[in-house]
Amino acid sequence: MTSEADANSEDLRQAVQAAVDAAATAYTEDAGTDVQRRLREELSRRGVDVDDDAWLAEAARNVRSGHHVTVGAPPERGGATDRESAPGSLGGDNGGG
Repeated sequence: MTSEADANSEDLRQAVQAAVDAAATAYTEDAGTDVQRRLREELSRRGVDVDDDAWLAEAARNVRSGHHVTVGAPPERGGATDRESAPGSLGGDNGGG
């Protein structure tokens, strides 16, 4: 992903998270929502250009599956592993345990 609005990685992470949350909310309110298209639109509104169709498809699939999609937080703040915090990582929690 690239951002025209801001090169700061935390701002980018927050913008992507807000877009994912908005797409998930739209899907919750209307199950007929095309989640992948809506996610791309929400990202675009926030100045984020997505060049990774596989990431978009995976995020949309997770939203449709009812998983909360969390865009990876930096390890020093969230304690995530490198894989979980990698750019584009969904880092979602399926609520199992």
